[in-house]
Amino acid sequence: MKRKFLLAGMMLTLIISSCSKSKDEVVTPDPEPTGPFLNKVTKVFEYFPAPGQFTNGLPVWKTGDDAKKMADYALTALAKEDMISLGGFGGFVVMGFDHTIKNVPGEYSFIVLGNAFNNFAEPGVISVSVDANKNGLPDDEWYEIAGSEYNSSKTIKNYQITYYKPDENKVRTTDPADPYTSDNTYIKWKDNQGQSGYISRNTFHDQPYYPQWKGDSITFTGTRLTDSNIKNTSSDPESPYFVCPAFSWGYADNALNDDNDAKIKLDWAVDKKGTPVKLTGINFIKVHTSQRAEAGWLGEISTEVLGVRDLNLK
Repeated sequence: MKRKFLLAGMMLTLIISSCSKSKDEVVTPDPEPTGPFLNKVTKVFEYFPAPGQFTNGLPVWKTGDDAKKMADYALTALAKEDMISLGGFGGFVVMGFDHTIKNVPGEYSFIVLGNAFNNFAEPGVISVSVDANKNGLPDDEWYEIAGSEYNSSKTIKNYQITYYKPDENKVRTTDPADPYTSDNTYIKWKDNQGQSGYISRNTFHDQPYYPQWKGDSITFTGTRLTDSNIKNTSSDPESPYFVCPAFSWGYADNALNDDNDAKIKLDWAVDKKGTPVKLTGINFIKVHTSQRAEAGWLGEISTEVLGVRDLNLK
């Protein structure tokens, strides 16, 4: 009889627990902070930059290096809060940690460190994921952090772009007509909006801009933010001065690292339909460059990442 009451009590507890959770709440496994790298990136599952002036340089690619090796290089940099570049639109990195980054409702959860400075931001869209199947891999659903521009009429959801690998042997090395670029038709791209163009090479970086461990073409899909904030504020054509003011909040490499606008709340996460989700915590973070734009002689807009900090940890 005592056993029957015990089993009945257990079943009642399970029913109450089940009913107390919101149906849209995503419960994360809850490893506690125990490792020596509590505020550091401890895993890079994939590093896949788009073409850009820092691609193959931050981190450095060497002949024979494959995707796994480049992810290892990226991890080495991020663990020390050194910089990696994601290249132009779509380039991304997928990061993991030695513990769950918890969601304290109403509080900031984490910050993705970047190198933004006043009047020049290169924003990256942030997505997060929960290790729901507990296999340690980022193969569950992703949720986008809906920053200040998420519902803007200028934001393009599911933007897709394809880049084509150039023949490095046929690329010009100088262009006397343009003091800032050495090849204005360097890497061709086309998108799903009927547009096409080129990423130009500039005189400051002469390594290949296309990720050399990838094939003849690469395609990225993701949320694209407007580039209408990027402007040349100089009236002198010989001395262009470009600015790229930050968006209000919710992105990587957008605001100064010590600014509240650089901090992220997991309360802002939404699913693929744009519906808010309730996350108890997350295990993986993905960042992708969110603008397809160039700032004259400064080159393409490319999100840079230096690491992640869990703001729950003091």
